[in-house]
Amino acid sequence: MSTQRQAGFTLSGMMMFLLVIVLALYTATRIVPAYMDNWVVDKTLKDLVALPDIQNSSDTSIRDQFAKQLGLNNITQITRDDLSIERTPSGIRLSVAFSTKKPFLGRVSLCLDFQSTARSGGGD
Repeated sequence: MSTQRQAGFTLSGMMMFLLVIVLALYTATRIVPAYMDNWVVDKTLKDLVALPDIQNSSDTSIRDQFAKQLGLNNITQITRDDLSIERTPSGIRLSVAFSTKKPFLGRVSLCLDFQSTARSGGGD
């Protein structure tokens, strides 16, 4: 009599695999929107520094344009006052730093910190 070894998943092995997949998907649903907001902020800053008259614009005008773009994209956690404007001899540097807190499981939350910067006249 010969014995053959069986190969394959056990029910408990498959359940653990599914648990890991579900946890990964759940985590993604919590953090992907925050990264999408960061992408919009990055794009907004790059679009602002690409404007031809940005160097001659007032800080108030730049902040107003920034706030308008954020409002159009429904980003409410960042305000016009969060925008840092630095004028240099080669151009202008815009930056914004923000944190977002996303609920995860029960009393556990995810805190994500972002920093976005764009420069005119000297690349990013």
